Amino acid sequence: MLSMNNIDDKQKMMEYYRTSDMLNLLYFFPQLSPIKDLTIVENKEDYLNNKELLDSFNQNRVDTLKGRTPILGIENSGKSDCFYDTLIKVKEKDPLGVLVLFNITSEPSERYERWAGISVGVDLGQDVIIDAVSKGFDGREVSKSICTHERYFIPWYDLRKISVDNLKQYQTYQISNADYQMTRIERIEFLKSIGLNPDVFSPYIPEDYQAIPDFIWLSVIRNLLKQLEKNEDILASYGFTNFAISGHTEGKEFAPWQMFDKSRYTLVKKR
Repeated sequence: MLSMNNIDDKQKMMEYYRTSDMLNLLYFFPQLSPIKDLTIVENKEDYLNNKELLDSFNQNRVDTLKGRTPILGIENSGKSDCFYDTLIKVKEKDPLGVLVLFNITSEPSERYERWAGISVGVDLGQDVIIDAVSKGFDGREVSKSICTHERYFIPWYDLRKISVDNLKQYQTYQISNADYQMTRIERIEFLKSIGLNPDVFSPYIPEDYQAIPDFIWLSVIRNLLKQLEKNEDILASYGFTNFAISGHTEGKEFAPWQMFDKSRYTLVKKR
């Protein structure tokens, strides 16, 4: 078992795709990430030997070592009702695959309860492109290029003057209601496929398109966009000149989990 709370484990954890994405975000934007107690479970024995501790976690993802094919096709509610079963599925796909467990700083939401999924693509010193999906969706759609409901293009030197009041000036796309209906159907089918009850989650996904509310954009602007300029030099010194920060909202705040560098971002977009 590897833990971010153990200094000696951190470098080993950076050898994994998703885990390094999470650690990068925690390092460069600690006020943005909701993640705490990030832990890697390496095998079934590891899980069983530490079951009491691991059962205290409430979120999970799957991962594998960089250079191997990323593990695809394992989807679940993301919460703590299926950790061991997920680990078994991981090992069937990749013997070196691992289970990633963590807690978050707020009460975790259901996948259909979120106000938005948002991906912020950054070309350092040049521009920022934001792709977002609305209520009832999450980061899955934007990080995997499944669909976009709203898109914004912001030149780098406009970051200093961006606000909720002028954000719409930078909008380059908003989905039509007809196209939104198709994405809503696809979202419902996905949530059904991971075992969620449509009678419960369908009311959370509006039948007609509702734009992402200003309080979400205020969170993005305050906690990320305004920090990008401040962090420009340190990001450049670490080679982060093209990257994306992607995730979803928790409550009324943008709370992404991952920061992809250019090579990883391209790989994710192809999945």
